[in-house]
Amino acid sequence: MAKIKQKKLKAENFRYVTKRVIKNPMIYLNNFFGYEYQIDDWMRTVSLTVHAGAYPEMACPDAVENGYHCKQLVEQVEVAYVIFRQCGLKKQKEPLNFFKSSDDYYAYVYRGEYSFDGQINPADTLSKFFSFQSMKKWYNTLDDLMLSFTQRQVPNYEQFGDKITAIHELLLRLAQALYVIYREGGLPLQMPSYVIAKPTNRFEGKMPLSRLGELMHSIIDKRQAEAAVELEPIFEKAELWDKHRNGVDGAAVVDGDRDQGNSHGDQEANPTTDAAKG
Repeated sequence: MAKIKQKKLKAENFRYVTKRVIKNPMIYLNNFFGYEYQIDDWMRTVSLTVHAGAYPEMACPDAVENGYHCKQLVEQVEVAYVIFRQCGLKKQKEPLNFFKSSDDYYAYVYRGEYSFDGQINPADTLSKFFSFQSMKKWYNTLDDLMLSFTQRQVPNYEQFGDKITAIHELLLRLAQALYVIYREGGLPLQMPSYVIAKPTNRFEGKMPLSRLGELMHSIIDKRQAEAAVELEPIFEKAELWDKHRNGVDGAAVVDGDRDQGNSHGDQEANPTTDAAKG
């Protein structure tokens, strides 16, 4: 049986993903969800971007960020594709089958969780996403959305048709799946108990931060420095008090009632003397 050689992922085959991110997609996820967006904010941004692209009348007339958000979507889909390929995830025949049981349905209704068969499964979401359409078609879809931003009105809405509903849902689920991977520090995969997972091509390094990331880092560093200055005299006083209590500074150790020795006085120190006096 002939061995099928898998095509290697290269940065030149993508628009935005770099070689470093291909080696370790966590670099991108840590930067994006760690410094640029909270997951709820990003999912709202995804919804607004899809709405504005599919129906320009729904776009905010003064907003100029839609094109940039679409670029962010393209990059995020690229990162998801890298994970999908590197982990060898399989495609599904029914990628729009989101609810395997009523538990999945109510998990979404009551808790907003995207689960499948009772489990939050980002690998299943990635599989569904690229089973619905290929990376090339996702490029075309997002390009069409971006092109719509240049028009105030669309002559007809047949460009996306009913697929826009599935596109919107899949992009939201993808965002949530990537956030779970970021939160868990990697992609959770169900494997047989005898399998020992060993990471390959591990890349130790950090992705250059965005301007927002750099700003947040500088703010955090500044606040930590200010807090350290404020706490320094408190720590010094606490250290002096500990030394005083332990008699390190040569002073007599006193108790709470300002007397030396035991707070109960000499009555307990020499009970036989008290008895003799009696």
